[in-house]
Amino acid sequence: MTNTLYEISADFLAALDAMEVDPDTGELLNADQLDALSAAFDEKAEATALYIKNLTAFVGNVKAEEAALAERRKTAEKRVERLKDLLASSMLSVGRDKVETARTKIGFRKSTQVQIDDEGALPPDFVMTTVTTKPDKTAIKKAIQAGQAVAGAVLVENQNLQIK
Repeated sequence: MTNTLYEISADFLAALDAMEVDPDTGELLNADQLDALSAAFDEKAEATALYIKNLTAFVGNVKAEEAALAERRKTAEKRVERLKDLLASSMLSVGRDKVETARTKIGFRKSTQVQIDDEGALPPDFVMTTVTTKPDKTAIKKAIQAGQAVAGAVLVENQNLQIK
């Protein structure tokens, strides 16, 4: 006898095609083979259906775990930002711009950022047109660094915490 559901199905169809009927009594002559294949088919179909149910439950559990992990990741990311802010604030309040130990090196890296005070006042040369308009901060930064006054924008120096 065959093992797979596909093979059982093929054997079942072949048995149906080969079914013989006694011309005198109208009795099915190979009904035992059909019954055996039908029972085997039912067992395999049930086993397959139960496996599908288990996989469906597994998929649901994985989706729930993905959502839980995404929430945990967001919480951890927010905690990292709060702790970085706390560390930076504490270092600045005691006048330290770097701390170095055997296991870590903490310091500030200076960067400049264009701060747009009035987007509507920016000259057209410094506005990139996309689906929506937004200031071209790169061009504004270059212009201000070159000594050009850009209405509606100033350079602001930030201190970004680095942990290596």
